[in-house]
Amino acid sequence: MVAFIAEESKGRPAGAPEFLAYSPKTARSVRLYCRPTFWRWAATEFDPYTTDVLVNQLVLNVQERKVSIALKYEASDSTHIVFSKREVSGNVEAEILEYAERNYFQCEFLGAKCKQEDAVHAENLLCMLSYINKFRESLSDRNLDSALRLVDRGEGTICDAISRLHERFSENSGALLFELVRQGRLIIKDVQKKRISGFTHIEVGEVRHA
Repeated sequence: MVAFIAEESKGRPAGAPEFLAYSPKTARSVRLYCRPTFWRWAATEFDPYTTDVLVNQLVLNVQERKVSIALKYEASDSTHIVFSKREVSGNVEAEILEYAERNYFQCEFLGAKCKQEDAVHAENLLCMLSYINKFRESLSDRNLDSALRLVDRGEGTICDAISRLHERFSENSGALLFELVRQGRLIIKDVQKKRISGFTHIEVGEVRHA
């Protein structure tokens, strides 16, 4: 039987954890069933060039099995499909790779455990997402454009930017700042290696619009 992708959600596998989150990119709730795919999803949220992100909404029918696709998204180079190792066993992986090559997909298999070197990056992204989602109703295009103009007065730290944003905004200043980072309009260069704080440096990015 030739492998093919179908739209179907298998739901949480027996004994697997569940991570429920909200996606600003797709404006919907998402559910992931292992921490590595949860962390990987957070990275797609902060990549302004990924589009059409689907989270546990598809399966790959292969060898008379339905293998959940944890993530599928479009990037500038190709379509990407991401699997959890929990879903892949035996010689299924080889057939999945063959399917990906035949259809010009980029394929990625995430282990059952997180890589320690990814921990700081993931914690930073999830921390920023928590601020963004808490105040998401106030993150209009108009407010974000105004916030970017205030921050663009000079490069500096997160603390400096928050101080400038307080000239017009109050409790949602952090959410506006981090949403601009998520959209790629502001950049935190050390986000992968150092925990963000008020002393973390930011700069204006190349992406000017979401």
